[in-house]
Amino acid sequence: MIQGRSNYVYRINGTNTFVSHNLKNQHETTTLHVDVNIVQNDILDVEAFKKWRPEFNDAELILENGKYVCGWGVEKMSKRYYNVVNPDDIVEKYGADTLRMYEMFLGPLEMSKPWDTNGIDGVYKFLRKFWRLFHDEKFNFVISEAEPTAEELKVLHKTIKKVQEDIERFAFNTAVSAFMICVNELNELKCNKKGILEPLSILLSPFAPHIAEELWQLCGNNYSITDAVMPEFDEKLLVEDTFEYPVSFNGKMRFKIALPADMDAKSAEQAVLNHEMAGKWLEGKNPKKVIFVPKKIINIVI
Repeated sequence: MIQGRSNYVYRINGTNTFVSHNLKNQHETTTLHVDVNIVQNDILDVEAFKKWRPEFNDAELILENGKYVCGWGVEKMSKRYYNVVNPDDIVEKYGADTLRMYEMFLGPLEMSKPWDTNGIDGVYKFLRKFWRLFHDEKFNFVISEAEPTAEELKVLHKTIKKVQEDIERFAFNTAVSAFMICVNELNELKCNKKGILEPLSILLSPFAPHIAEELWQLCGNNYSITDAVMPEFDEKLLVEDTFEYPVSFNGKMRFKIALPADMDAKSAEQAVLNHEMAGKWLEGKNPKKVIFVPKKIINIVI
């Protein structure tokens, strides 16, 4: 069941005066439900409110910094509470893919969950970020034929593994989160490689079919993305070659060092003691003990 987010305005008892949310405790008030479609990020559209409730056309509204801030709560969607959202309105404003992904992002299918129109904006921004991976600053479609780097492939295959596991479990909300993390990481890498973006589009297509299909066609494919083979993750690409160890002296972390993931304790100890930062904290002393925990920490006792 999807619960709706209700918004409230506060009417000062006995008068046609409304007081903003953070000021309500200074007055004796009556809580009234207000149509969620005239509230954006908890800010009431005052003119729309007066048109919606003409009997309050001449009402006085006590504002905060020039805005009326509403209260809110999660209740069952109902015309009585004015918190019913028309999907057609969401599609018109944000697109069908945003609505589809947001419904998946709300939470597990078998659980009740709150519908908060404000949260749609996050999914909308994600899809815009995904679109920009395929375009330059001037919004020209540009993708590279260069071979992906090992780091880029790791980001892609980590996402493939996570999303496919989540689909099997019907955990669509965590799959959407994985896509968001993936796009952020590819943005940081400034990746626009066809070898990464095409399989990522196929992976995204069950979640956002319209944008995935359009980008698939822009990539030069002359058949539908629905006929494309779903990518499979390569476990070898997920193996970490290095690990960044935090190095502590007497239990206090002082610096980090990247070492091969399979390095043995003796070699790791030598590498740390030879590091330029180690001399500062050793102060000419010989370490009494070096504690090495693989893929965890290195602690030097002096």
